[in-house]
Amino acid sequence: MAHGLMSSMILSLALAIGLARKISIFVPLVLINGIIDIYAFNYLRLKVTKLNLKDLILLVILFIPYIIMLKLNNFYLIMPISLLILYLIFSFKKKFVLSNIIGSTFIASLSLIWLLMISNINVEQFLIILSWIIFTLTLSVIVEYKLPFRKIDKVSTIGYPLIIISLGIAITYLLGYYDLILLYTFPISALILSGEKLRNVKEIKKIGKIGMYSSLSFILIGIMLYNLFLTPINLNIIFIN
Repeated sequence: MAHGLMSSMILSLALAIGLARKISIFVPLVLINGIIDIYAFNYLRLKVTKLNLKDLILLVILFIPYIIMLKLNNFYLIMPISLLILYLIFSFKKKFVLSNIIGSTFIASLSLIWLLMISNINVEQFLIILSWIIFTLTLSVIVEYKLPFRKIDKVSTIGYPLIIISLGIAITYLLGYYDLILLYTFPISALILSGEKLRNVKEIKKIGKIGMYSSLSFILIGIMLYNLFLTPINLNIIFIN
């Protein structure tokens, strides 16, 4: 979970800063807030069904920067808020598979919130973050499937994420950002290489490392696409009329 939060933070800051020479004063504020949240979320997720008064006070404190720095009527907040509500519902109902998947997906969607705290979101940034959210969801489904004590079949593992991946590709294509379709090779490759269930619980650490490296690779490619292909003006390229 920690590396997922950190990856989402890196993606948000990279998309906000781009190759611009001027960095918003909100960037370091969001960075500090994000680092605090990473540690707090890791603590609270273990107690989500057994929150006491101290935990609730901590939650309120964590939400204060978001309430101050965000316009709560922003369209882009619909996805992360919806995912958070679903996560809480499944957690309290003890639907652990769904709560784990939705929880990881919510963490990826924090990229939208952190970026909104710094600046407005343009279409390119949203599409990159959308593909990041879908990739994270796909990895989460695969991890849950591969756990030897989970009764999840291979068809469900491939089928549901594939539908969501197809929707993401369709949205990106219809909006005309064809280069960004490249990012969907990550979730598709993850499904193809998902393999069979683990035979030993000890192998979970290996799956975690693979997920971390693939997430960082995705972030790197996403940042490169945004900076090199979608914002060429920042490279001070001189065009001859």
